Amino acid sequence: MTRMRNELVIIGGGIIGLFSAYFATELGLKDIVIIEKKYLGSGSTFRCATGIRASFTTEEHITLQKESIELWKKLSKQLGFYYVQGGYIWLFRKDEQLKAFSEYSKLHNKYGVPTRIITPEEIREKAPMINLEGIIGGLFDPIAGKANPFGVVYALAEELRKRGVKMQTRTKVHRIIIENNKIKGVSTDNGEIEAEKVLIAAGYGSREIAKTAGVDLPLRNVPHHALITEKFREAFKPLLIDWTYSAYIVQVEEGGFLMGMDVEERPNQPLYQRNDFIPRMARVAVRLFPWMKNINVLRYWPGYYVMSPDSHPILGPIEEVDGLFVATGFSGHGFMMAPIAGEVIAEWLVDGKTKHKIAENLTLRRIKEGRLIHEKAVFG
Repeated sequence: MTRMRNELVIIGGGIIGLFSAYFATELGLKDIVIIEKKYLGSGSTFRCATGIRASFTTEEHITLQKESIELWKKLSKQLGFYYVQGGYIWLFRKDEQLKAFSEYSKLHNKYGVPTRIITPEEIREKAPMINLEGIIGGLFDPIAGKANPFGVVYALAEELRKRGVKMQTRTKVHRIIIENNKIKGVSTDNGEIEAEKVLIAAGYGSREIAKTAGVDLPLRNVPHHALITEKFREAFKPLLIDWTYSAYIVQVEEGGFLMGMDVEERPNQPLYQRNDFIPRMARVAVRLFPWMKNINVLRYWPGYYVMSPDSHPILGPIEEVDGLFVATGFSGHGFMMAPIAGEVIAEWLVDGKTKHKIAENLTLRRIKEGRLIHEKAVFG
């Protein structure tokens, strides 16, 4: 049986775990091991929509994500991965949608996010080949953007290796070891690993592994679907959201169009490919861009949104177990929130508190006490 002593074990080698390790090393933690049951990024990270925004509907999401965007700008330059601020455009076909997002825009502006309502003519300026039939207006988020999840993960992994962070892939954590309500380590395929602190950042596996510590995280794994087309010359910079169909289209770094939409799914079901997804997605895409009927689909995949009861993440220490922390339940927003979530978690790990005071609203305690903070702008 292998035994290794570490200051921190992170369960999950996705974007949340990697950024948490990065910021923990920034604050002085040295003995860190990341444990991933498959390969780095293999969960929701490499299946995400690549988008990064602050145009949410709660103070918690808006303010934290605004700070996350600043970190995306800074770290993309430092670590050398692809990140651009091409904006988001939310497309509306109904008066009530336009009215609701006009109010959301006021909230965005209040917290320093300069969204604004735009006309169909302004939409065409930013997406010149779009079909505007039925579209009455939109909301433009100019500071939103996109990044390449593969490039981000590879850049982070390379930097973490330089900093001495150990990464065990193809290794499953079976249980968290606790003695007298205090973390002792984890049990894995490769034996027990001793640790002073454990962070659960395991995405759709978080609830299962937390139960081994006697903690029930109220999470639902909801399947979502996405596809990518062959590459094309640049057609538009913003990520486009057709709010009526809860669908999105974004042109990624290599030129392909990544797109997804809501389809009814039962939570906690195994991932599978649906025969009806590509035709349904194609109808929305061709409605917006008739010329897309001639573009070939290269790949289609499902992935999970790990949904909390109020569509906000569960962050921070678990009060019942000394040394146990969680960063999960991002409800489809984990990639974009990863830098700020990593920084917040690292502060809790090292200092026992975070300077981002509003993040204290996102601990598990809020759910136990019924203080839910409902996010309305979830799509895809």
